Amino acid sequence: MNPFFRILFALLVISRTFGLQGQETTQNTTESQSLEISVGMGYMMTHDNGYSNFNTFSFGFETTWWYRSFHDDYWRRSRQYPAFGGRASWHRIPKGIAGDRLGIELLLLQPINDKFEYSIGLGFSAYTHPYSRTGDTLNLFIGSLVNCLIDIGVTYRPSNHLFLSLRLLHTSNGMLYRPNQGLNFIQFDFGYTIGTLCPSELRLPTTFDIPTFEEKEIGLALSFGTVMSRRKKQQGYFPCYDLSLNYMHYLSPIFSIGATLDFWYNFVDRIPILHKHDLHNVPVYFSALCAFESFLGPLSIKAGIGPVVIVSDEVTIPFYERVGLYYNFSGRHQYLGLALNAHAGRIEFIEWTLGFRLR
Repeated sequence: MNPFFRILFALLVISRTFGLQGQETTQNTTESQSLEISVGMGYMMTHDNGYSNFNTFSFGFETTWWYRSFHDDYWRRSRQYPAFGGRASWHRIPKGIAGDRLGIELLLLQPINDKFEYSIGLGFSAYTHPYSRTGDTLNLFIGSLVNCLIDIGVTYRPSNHLFLSLRLLHTSNGMLYRPNQGLNFIQFDFGYTIGTLCPSELRLPTTFDIPTFEEKEIGLALSFGTVMSRRKKQQGYFPCYDLSLNYMHYLSPIFSIGATLDFWYNFVDRIPILHKHDLHNVPVYFSALCAFESFLGPLSIKAGIGPVVIVSDEVTIPFYERVGLYYNFSGRHQYLGLALNAHAGRIEFIEWTLGFRLR
């Protein structure tokens, strides 16, 4: 028997042994567990354009375990049932500059509607050949054997057992070791779910009054952060200011999608611009992001990605991303939070945010 089918058969036996088929989808359903097996194909991209000739395709296998509870009143009222899980992965990267990728991560999965979900994962990755393949054998391409792994994805489930996913992954060591030439992945997955993670026949209790909610929101956020210089002749941290204009459309009481316009001033580029142009130019940046936000009680997670429209000559990476965690005060009209901002997955600055929602 083919080794892959042997593994699949063994997982089926384990799923029945530990009850991963889940409970019957009746009104008394309280929890569900499942095991997912998937194959993935993707494309690996380096941060530095100087290493773009190492960009290449990847493929691999992943196993994910999920647990979901249905008895919590908060999630019933919000019409959402989050799932929590863990994932182990192996991906072959032919001609990859750091070798093959191994990963382990903790995951949060949140429904968007009956067919679509999004997931966020945080964990660790390791590469089988982290040394640079540029000919400089004394240089480490990533700088460390173990790196962080950030994973954001969208999943489509045409049935309870089949799914398709589109994911963005980033691995690096956060400049704990130099150099920190992190790697980014765009990945497509096809998989099979053993058990019932998303019971489609689940009947909500009739005693709960599902609340109405505002579908549209505009907002304003003011942020102050610090930028870490990446120039050898200009070491240290510099201030950065940001003004964000937000428009969000709610698909449920706790999930929204929309757009963000960012205007920011980055002091780390002020000295090089003055020396280069001999003018008192201010390094103003402008970016437009597609964004989503998900609420977990008073906390919310918001992420966005989009092009940098206006940028300093010193910045050569065209994409800008933000991931933040926020605390929302009663009524969600004001919030405080902390966000990480990056270019193509490379963290550029950390910001503290005060925001206002006009719903």
